[in-house]
Amino acid sequence: MVNRCLRLIYLVAAIILLVAILLSRDNKEFSFYKLSFRWPPSACNQGSLKCLPDTLGYFTIHGLWPMYEDDKQVPPYDPKKNKCTDVTPTDPKDLLPLLKSIETTLQKYWPNYKNYANINMCAESWKHEWKGHGICSDYPADEPLEYFSATLSLAQNYNYDPLKGTQVVPREEPYPAREIVNAVKEKVKATPQIQCNKKDGTLQLLEIRVCFGKAKPLTPIDCPHTFDPQGVCGADIE
Repeated sequence: MVNRCLRLIYLVAAIILLVAILLSRDNKEFSFYKLSFRWPPSACNQGSLKCLPDTLGYFTIHGLWPMYEDDKQVPPYDPKKNKCTDVTPTDPKDLLPLLKSIETTLQKYWPNYKNYANINMCAESWKHEWKGHGICSDYPADEPLEYFSATLSLAQNYNYDPLKGTQVVPREEPYPAREIVNAVKEKVKATPQIQCNKKDGTLQLLEIRVCFGKAKPLTPIDCPHTFDPQGVCGADIE
């Protein structure tokens, strides 16, 4: 009976500790931002994704993500599990009219690959990014235009292309992953993070991410991990 009681006490204590950890994680402030550029040809030839009307041939924005110090993304806004703001955030379904002034630029540089010619499809991507990342950033949760405009401005600082102006240009021979990292580092003055995917045994560059300190104006900082731990980057990528 004593042992059973002790086990019950330990179990309850463990549950309480786990809840405390989860609550503290949800409520703590993030440490930095990560701006992700995605290369459509690599994204469009993996899995069942069919890019319409065709595959774009320039880098696009995947998102601007608030990150914890341990390089984990801040979880999406949730009024019960992750109420990261004291104001009532703009509902994602009300997003499109508020972005009218930058809609054309968003559609070009922050598209939905499934059909980037369709503004409503593109809006679905923006709604996802707003709910998943924008609301819990330190841009106003009721001013999505500010969050999206700031992201476009950051990307525009690098001509929407983190490799433009570097020595990494299209060629037959694959580039070593480290060479791409160094090229971007020289351009943005901070170590980026890259993510790769694999197609028919060949590594491809999928994303280039530039990290920024959260103090405004946002300034590039070294990303905690040069290669995305969830990716497959190796010696050479095309």
